[in-house]
Amino acid sequence: MPKKKIVIFGGNDHSRVVFSEIVKLRKYNILGFIDDFSKKGKKIISYKNKDYFNLGTTKNFIQQKNQKRKKDNISGIIGIGLNYIRKKIVKKVSKLDKNFQWEKIISKNCILNGNLEIGEGCLIMSGVIINTQTKIGKHCIINTSSSIDHDNNFKDYSSCGPGVVTGGNVTVGENSHLGIGTIIKNGVKIGKNTIIGGNSYVNKNCSNNSIYLGSPTKLIKKRKENDNYL
Repeated sequence: MPKKKIVIFGGNDHSRVVFSEIVKLRKYNILGFIDDFSKKGKKIISYKNKDYFNLGTTKNFIQQKNQKRKKDNISGIIGIGLNYIRKKIVKKVSKLDKNFQWEKIISKNCILNGNLEIGEGCLIMSGVIINTQTKIGKHCIINTSSSIDHDNNFKDYSSCGPGVVTGGNVTVGENSHLGIGTIIKNGVKIGKNTIIGGNSYVNKNCSNNSIYLGSPTKLIKKRKENDNYL
């Protein structure tokens, strides 16, 4: 069976981690990377004596793909950690090609238990455990060795750092991020565009557009959707 062709959007550290998960699956032909902020032809990574390069900007790549008489069936995944940037890339690609296909990359070294929903464009990393009745929205990142318990709901473009633990019935709002090593008590609801600082313990609901930190967490300040947090 021929391998599916895929490109990775982004050209920095996180995109190389995504690359490492894709190659382990052995079902994709990785064509290269799409990076609007580095020179076309720049080497991003080498693997088994083969170099992988930046193929150009998003606009140029999509236009060239669509101009071919025999259109290649090329899908993509976004290798960028910042939630709001993944959202921007999806919107940009959709304007250029509304039918572009997004893959979901699920590590061969994770455990998925029971009835789950995982949306397009998601990245589920090595060592992750996700339990039954959990819903992961579109373009989410569940990072290395995180444990997501039953009946969780991660909204679109949300993410968690490595080693996050959530109890049952936790909700994480759109564009929100759980920092490395965070623990979320069962039943807690976290609003949209909200950041939980690393190694925090969250035992109560968290508002929209906010930063929380500590054990137990306290509101530190408000934030805008496009504020960096990594």
